[in-house]
Amino acid sequence: MNFDSKSIAAIGLCIVFYLAYNHYLTTKYPNYQNGQATQTETAGSSGSNATKPGDAPAVPAAAGANVVKLTPEQLTIETDSNVYKFNQDVGGLDSVVLKSYKLEKTPDSASVNLLDSPLVMQGTTNVMSTAHASGDWTGERVDRTIKFSRLTPTFKIAQEYTVPEKGFGAKVKVTFTNISTTAQELVGGLLSKETIKYKSHKTLGIIPGSVSERDQLIHYADGMKLTDVEKFCKDSEPVLVENQAIDFLGFDKHYFLNVLEPKAKQLNLRMERVGHTDADCSIAIISYDKLGSIQPNESISLDYDAYMGPKDFEVLKDYDPKLQNSVDLGTFAVIARPLLVIIEQLRSWTGNYGVAIILLTILLKSLFYPLMRASSRSMHAMKKLNPQMNALREKYKDDKQRQQQELMKFMSANKINPMKGCLPMLPQIPVFFAFYRVLQTSIQLRHAPFYLWIQDLSHMDPYFVTPILMGIAMLVQQRLTPNTGMDKTQEKIMMFMPVMFTVMMVTLPAGLTLYMLTNTTVGILQQRWLYHKLDKSNG
Repeated sequence: MNFDSKSIAAIGLCIVFYLAYNHYLTTKYPNYQNGQATQTETAGSSGSNATKPGDAPAVPAAAGANVVKLTPEQLTIETDSNVYKFNQDVGGLDSVVLKSYKLEKTPDSASVNLLDSPLVMQGTTNVMSTAHASGDWTGERVDRTIKFSRLTPTFKIAQEYTVPEKGFGAKVKVTFTNISTTAQELVGGLLSKETIKYKSHKTLGIIPGSVSERDQLIHYADGMKLTDVEKFCKDSEPVLVENQAIDFLGFDKHYFLNVLEPKAKQLNLRMERVGHTDADCSIAIISYDKLGSIQPNESISLDYDAYMGPKDFEVLKDYDPKLQNSVDLGTFAVIARPLLVIIEQLRSWTGNYGVAIILLTILLKSLFYPLMRASSRSMHAMKKLNPQMNALREKYKDDKQRQQQELMKFMSANKINPMKGCLPMLPQIPVFFAFYRVLQTSIQLRHAPFYLWIQDLSHMDPYFVTPILMGIAMLVQQRLTPNTGMDKTQEKIMMFMPVMFTVMMVTLPAGLTLYMLTNTTVGILQQRWLYHKLDKSNG
């Protein structure tokens, strides 16, 4: 083949242009060649060694994409409890499926997935931005560790996830390596971002303070803070924490928890909405810190423990006792915790949570029996004096103030204290609310069956049988209780109470209505027996 002078000149210019452009890239981006070499080595790092389970050969990306893609098999790691599916495009997770927990109490129900959308988890050097890098992460799988990395002009950023063989936890390490030729000041952190679907507005009752089965933002820094996701997205300011020890941060899924536990002594935290619709909301959580001056080729890491599992006291205690703080048992937690322990023990003996609730109720009524006895004696004494008190009411019926004064004088002279009739109720009020909270928040009672039509004690009685029976029992108890010291209006109000309670209990957990029904029934039996004894002793 013959070349004329013009062809030779054109070829020479192309070679000079290629060498000049390559020199320019190497000068501007010192790790340009190294980065390509590293990724090429990663793709072929297995060499001639036998491939372990889960370490299938990586699939190269399209030509020029400059990243190494992992296969779906490589992106999946299972424990005895969870199935983690990682997402290379966002450097995070596609799904976290809990093997032992179903969405509904049906045989064909799908298992619980803690994620509503892919969970972005990636290191960032721009901690004031909620934007995330997508599609340019190089993947690497070694045994039970997955690593995603990418290059910026000055840093190589990597997320490394190590999943144990058992449990609901994982290790997360975010590493920043200075790939430039000069020292770099680094403010780095971990960006987590997820689009949360709004749950229904279903609550477990209409009592003030009812817990809602809705997702919440959660973080623990000098006390636990919970924020409803939907409320946060519609009208709340970003959550900001500066230079504090943060025990954990993430999402509370009512019965489940998806959180990170930073290992740094203190961090900064920002939680903010990225965007929302009528159906969902995207939320970004950034935990970060000033990491100082990073020398060329030097690396620095932020370490986290991840917990993605049930809010079970024993499971949380075994993983990290600090996570037990995520189970919010309310104002009467000091009562609720022992109640839950006793229910668990009784259930281990009987094999049924409903039977355990009944036995615990009988035990509590036995403990409160001395108060019931004192109340019954007081009410019995008032019953004998009721004709005289009615005479006073009739005598001063046109002067209500004088009527009350004369009645008080009469009761004082006869050593009658109407407040004693309320004694049995007072200690039962905190127990009621503590029990209420236990039934709302304890995962042990989720989908726990009783008998017949009640197959989930954490949700309302589907046929309203127990609330109606409880209302009838309360009406019977009202008729057994002497209405001494009450006028006609007060008597009518008291007789209306069973109806009001029945309406309130309709939407409460079946376990709580079972408790109230048992409590009222045992109370009637105690009251009948005491009045019989008192009538016999005075007869």
